[in-house]
Amino acid sequence: MSVVDRGGSRDERHPRSRWPADRWRRQERGPEPPQQQRFGSPTITYLIMAACIAVFAYGEATGTSRMLVETYGYLPARLNDGESGGYVGLVTHMFLHGDWVHLAVNMVVLWSFGRGLEPAIGAVRFIVLYLLAGVLAALAHGFLTEPSNVILIGASAAIAGVVGAAATAAPRMPVIFVIFPMPLWIAVIALVGLHIAAIAFDWEPGIAWHAHLAGLAVGAILYPLLRRRPSY
Repeated sequence: MSVVDRGGSRDERHPRSRWPADRWRRQERGPEPPQQQRFGSPTITYLIMAACIAVFAYGEATGTSRMLVETYGYLPARLNDGESGGYVGLVTHMFLHGDWVHLAVNMVVLWSFGRGLEPAIGAVRFIVLYLLAGVLAALAHGFLTEPSNVILIGASAAIAGVVGAAATAAPRMPVIFVIFPMPLWIAVIALVGLHIAAIAFDWEPGIAWHAHLAGLAVGAILYPLLRRRPSY
């Protein structure tokens, strides 16, 4: 699922089909003609991508991938036992990936949505959203799934939080889901339906379906709390 068109302030489409305009700074002068919307650089998005790629490349180059997963992945049993590694894993698991396909899919989705959402809400709010979605989704995964000795890795749940926030910020934004163009809100409904079916029929048990759903929900809930308010 990727963004087709980010839109701009001169776009005549429905306002919720594009990223919210940055109107954070107080206007000290009288009203002026509308200017073209300007987006800052999504620095945090690129840094997260760089960290994920660097960690994966390091593990592959040094042959320590399995050790990194076992040490820094999130294991619910560790948290239940009060081990410090359980708390560390709540954050570090978001930067670990099982293979190149896992990494590539996550990075494409993060790039697609992060490059528009981060400038719209600000870098600090974006990293708060990303980390909270990842941590809370991991906790939900440990609570909702039976085996507490299975290690959770991947940025998918945190990125699902970004997608959930994007769907709240610009639900009518056109995206491509699989190969079909549609508004983002319809794509998210289809994604949720797919996850529910996967859980019900036990498809691909190696995928943390519950964590993805929790990440989507966390992102949708957090966006109204973190979004920038216009100031006049």
